[in-house]
Amino acid sequence: MSKRTRLSAACGAVLLIFALIFSVFFVAVEANHDCSGEHCTVCHQVQICQTLLEQLSTVRATLAGTTVLCFFAVLLVLRTQRAIIASSPVLLRVKLLN
Repeated sequence: MSKRTRLSAACGAVLLIFALIFSVFFVAVEANHDCSGEHCTVCHQVQICQTLLEQLSTVRATLAGTTVLCFFAVLLVLRTQRAIIASSPVLLRVKLLN
């Protein structure tokens, strides 16, 4: 990985963490605001923050599920490779000098 790619990935991760943290704080602070009616901008912003948090939690759950599936797939592949390999004189390193 080049230095520029690592820096870009780190900046993206930091921005994502800030968005997550500030969304949680904004929703907590503005949960009991004085609503102005049907077109309340604060309610709209709270809804956007809640949607962001829901989407990020969905991504995290999907990532966790994918990780578990990959782990079991690797275990299955390793287990089947041991079962498929049959012992032979070559694998046992037996010299056939007869």
